[in-house]
Amino acid sequence: MSEAIREQTEPAENIVYPFVVPVKFRNSTRPYSFGTDMEDLAQGDRVIVETAQGVELGECQAVPLSTEKFPPRLPLKPVLRRATAADREAHERNFRLAEEAFKICEEEIAALDLKMNLQSADYTLDRSKILFIYVADQRVDFRELLRRLNARLHCKIELRQIGERDKAKMVGGIGMCGMECCCSRFKNRFDVISINMAKNQLLALNIEKLSGMCGKLMCCLKYEDDDYKVLTEGLPKMGAHVEYEGEMYRVTSMNVMTNEARIENAETFQIITIDDLKTKAEVRKGVTLAKRGSRAPKQVVRSAAHPNQPAERASKPEELSPAELSFAASPAFKAREQGAGRPAREKKPEKPQNTEKRQANAQPKKNTQQNSSHGRRNQNQNPRPNRLKEEAKNNPNVTVRSFKSSRTRAAEAKGETK
Repeated sequence: MSEAIREQTEPAENIVYPFVVPVKFRNSTRPYSFGTDMEDLAQGDRVIVETAQGVELGECQAVPLSTEKFPPRLPLKPVLRRATAADREAHERNFRLAEEAFKICEEEIAALDLKMNLQSADYTLDRSKILFIYVADQRVDFRELLRRLNARLHCKIELRQIGERDKAKMVGGIGMCGMECCCSRFKNRFDVISINMAKNQLLALNIEKLSGMCGKLMCCLKYEDDDYKVLTEGLPKMGAHVEYEGEMYRVTSMNVMTNEARIENAETFQIITIDDLKTKAEVRKGVTLAKRGSRAPKQVVRSAAHPNQPAERASKPEELSPAELSFAASPAFKAREQGAGRPAREKKPEKPQNTEKRQANAQPKKNTQQNSSHGRRNQNQNPRPNRLKEEAKNNPNVTVRSFKSSRTRAAEAKGETK
């Protein structure tokens, strides 16, 4: 039966037993303590014990110890008796029946299309109860599944959901260190692991490398967290700007195990000890260092005689860092300032444009849009002759079509006759 289920024991009566004996169950990774009155139990004896899930068969891992010398911290469950041959046969038969029940449960899960991953099935010794353990991302409605399993197995059914860590503890595996996972080897409970533990150990925040077999953060981050808190106390943060021996640097790496720290600026870098970084280096906030290969900042200085004409470009020494001063004194910087560097770009000659197009573009365009509301008033103020009518009178080949109404043409004809 799963260790995660066995640990959730119900509160028992506070009965004082004279002896305590460790008992290990099949497919479990660690023994559990039980109280007994039998002093003659030996290592390897099979016993029948009472657990929170029912009666089970286990194996003694050591001889009984007196509770006077080793008082238990929690109430103990009792050892009922030694296991008989019939108990052993029933125990082996239960494992074969549990495999068949496991297949039946998987068939029903597939028939109902439930999103759950079945892990194990365990019968109690008297087969009055069977426990199914599964893993699921969300809560599963298994009421119909319970009804179908009851009809086929004819016993009490219990379904228990566990997490990814409990699954890794049941299945086991090999960790990144090459050893068996701590949860399946010796851990009794799971600690709370946070990403701050990886930050305290100055590790790269790569979730894939920091995760274990279960997909969660590795439990071993907890082991060295207290030591790293003591070793990194008083150290500046990674990337902080510090002043060391009169020069500004930036902290690029720290290794408290080798007692080394690397600080660098635009010119050089240094490898110093962690103690020197704590005592001799002072953190400077609000300071920005120049990157490697960057040009020093310059300021335009104008002469007093010709204030409108810019003189040479220079930088104030008190405003520059040591790295910028050394770069400003280099011959490459002076040659660049004197114009001996890259030659200036020549301007491309302009393409000749057509004079006719240039004149056409230069002429202002006439505004063809006229205000319709003032059209009649403009015609009355500036009457102009109708060119088409004049051409029609002078040239017989020109015909003028009129789109006026019959009344308008009749009125114009009367006006002309008059």
